[in-house]
Amino acid sequence: MQIFTLPIAAILFIAVVSAHAEQISGRELLAYCIDGEPRTHKTYCDGYITAAIETHATWALWNRLQRVFCFPKGDKFTHAYGTVIAYLRAHPKELDFEASSLVLNALNQAFPCDE
Repeated sequence: MQIFTLPIAAILFIAVVSAHAEQISGRELLAYCIDGEPRTHKTYCDGYITAAIETHATWALWNRLQRVFCFPKGDKFTHAYGTVIAYLRAHPKELDFEASSLVLNALNQAFPCDE
Protein backbone atom coordinates (compact mmCIF):
# COMPACT_ATOMS: atom_id res chain seq x y z
CA MET A 1 0.00 0.00 0.00
CA GLN A 2 2.93 2.35 0.72
CA ILE A 3 4.12 1.96 -2.88
CA PHE A 4 1.08 3.82 -4.21
CA THR A 5 1.23 6.73 -1.76
CA LEU A 6 3.87 8.78 -3.58
CA PRO A 7 2.37 8.48 -7.09
CA ILE A 8 -1.10 9.31 -5.77
CA ALA A 9 0.25 12.32 -3.88
CA ALA A 10 2.06 13.49 -7.01
CA ILE A 11 -1.09 13.18 -9.11
CA LEU A 12 -3.12 15.11 -6.54
CA PHE A 13 -0.46 17.81 -6.37
CA ILE A 14 -0.46 18.21 -10.15
CA ALA A 15 -4.28 18.36 -10.19
CA VAL A 16 -4.33 21.07 -7.51
CA VAL A 17 -1.61 23.12 -9.20
CA SER A 18 -3.38 22.79 -12.56
CA ALA A 19 -6.69 23.87 -11.05
CA HIS A 20 -5.10 27.16 -10.02
CA ALA A 21 -3.69 27.89 -13.47
CA GLU A 22 -4.68 31.20 -15.01
CA GLN A 23 -7.03 31.37 -17.95
CA ILE A 24 -5.37 32.23 -21.21
CA SER A 25 -6.76 34.52 -23.88
CA GLY A 26 -7.71 33.57 -27.39
CA ARG A 27 -4.68 35.55 -28.54
CA GLU A 28 -2.38 33.39 -26.43
CA LEU A 29 -4.03 30.17 -27.57
CA LEU A 30 -3.74 31.18 -31.22
CA ALA A 31 -0.05 31.98 -30.72
CA TYR A 32 0.51 28.51 -29.25
CA CYS A 33 -1.44 26.87 -32.06
CA ILE A 34 0.27 28.56 -34.99
CA ASP A 35 3.77 28.69 -33.52
CA GLY A 36 5.02 25.14 -33.85
CA GLU A 37 8.36 25.99 -32.24
CA PRO A 38 9.08 24.70 -29.77
CA ARG A 39 7.00 21.59 -30.31
CA THR A 40 5.57 22.02 -26.83
CA HIS A 41 3.52 24.99 -28.08
CA LYS A 42 1.59 22.81 -30.56
CA THR A 43 1.20 20.13 -27.91
CA TYR A 44 -0.18 22.75 -25.49
CA CYS A 45 -2.63 23.96 -28.15
CA ASP A 46 -3.89 20.45 -28.89
CA GLY A 47 -4.15 19.65 -25.20
CA TYR A 48 -6.03 22.86 -24.42
CA ILE A 49 -8.63 22.26 -27.13
CA THR A 50 -8.97 18.60 -26.18
CA ALA A 51 -9.46 19.53 -22.52
CA ALA A 52 -12.19 22.04 -23.42
CA ILE A 53 -13.97 19.40 -25.51
CA GLU A 54 -13.70 16.70 -22.85
CA THR A 55 -14.76 19.03 -20.04
CA HIS A 56 -17.80 20.12 -22.03
CA ALA A 57 -18.70 16.49 -22.79
CA THR A 58 -18.35 15.47 -19.14
CA TRP A 59 -20.47 18.33 -17.81
CA ALA A 60 -23.12 17.61 -20.44
CA LEU A 61 -23.09 13.91 -19.53
CA TRP A 62 -23.61 14.85 -15.87
CA ASN A 63 -26.50 17.14 -16.88
CA ARG A 64 -24.62 20.16 -15.51
CA LEU A 65 -24.98 22.07 -18.77
CA GLN A 66 -26.72 21.82 -22.10
CA ARG A 67 -24.54 20.73 -25.00
CA VAL A 68 -23.43 23.68 -27.12
CA PHE A 69 -21.85 21.58 -29.86
CA CYS A 70 -22.27 18.05 -31.19
CA PHE A 71 -19.72 16.37 -33.43
CA PRO A 72 -21.03 14.23 -36.29
CA LYS A 73 -21.27 10.58 -35.32
CA GLY A 74 -17.86 8.93 -35.35
CA ASP A 75 -16.01 12.26 -35.76
CA LYS A 76 -14.78 13.47 -32.39
CA PHE A 77 -11.68 15.55 -32.95
CA THR A 78 -10.94 15.27 -36.67
CA HIS A 79 -11.98 18.82 -37.49
CA ALA A 80 -11.93 20.45 -34.05
CA TYR A 81 -8.43 21.89 -34.11
CA GLY A 82 -8.68 23.44 -37.55
CA THR A 83 -12.14 24.77 -36.72
CA VAL A 84 -10.90 26.51 -33.57
CA ILE A 85 -7.87 28.03 -35.26
CA ALA A 86 -9.99 29.27 -38.20
CA TYR A 87 -12.48 30.81 -35.75
CA LEU A 88 -9.74 32.60 -33.81
CA ARG A 89 -8.25 34.00 -37.02
CA ALA A 90 -11.68 35.10 -38.29
CA HIS A 91 -12.62 36.90 -35.04
CA PRO A 92 -9.64 39.08 -34.09
CA LYS A 93 -11.80 41.41 -31.97
CA GLU A 94 -12.58 38.48 -29.65
CA LEU A 95 -8.98 37.39 -29.08
CA ASP A 96 -8.74 39.05 -25.67
CA PHE A 97 -11.63 36.91 -24.34
CA GLU A 98 -10.94 33.68 -22.46
CA ALA A 99 -9.74 30.97 -24.79
CA SER A 100 -12.03 28.30 -23.34
CA SER A 101 -15.11 30.33 -24.25
CA LEU A 102 -13.79 30.94 -27.73
CA VAL A 103 -13.16 27.21 -28.24
CA LEU A 104 -16.78 26.49 -27.34
CA ASN A 105 -18.04 29.32 -29.58
CA ALA A 106 -16.03 27.99 -32.51
CA LEU A 107 -17.31 24.46 -32.05
CA ASN A 108 -20.89 25.69 -31.54
CA GLN A 109 -20.82 27.53 -34.86
CA ALA A 110 -19.31 24.63 -36.73
CA PHE A 111 -21.10 21.73 -35.03
CA PRO A 112 -24.46 22.89 -33.65
CA CYS A 113 -26.62 20.29 -31.95
CA ASP A 114 -29.86 19.26 -33.62
CA GLU A 115 -32.79 19.98 -31.35
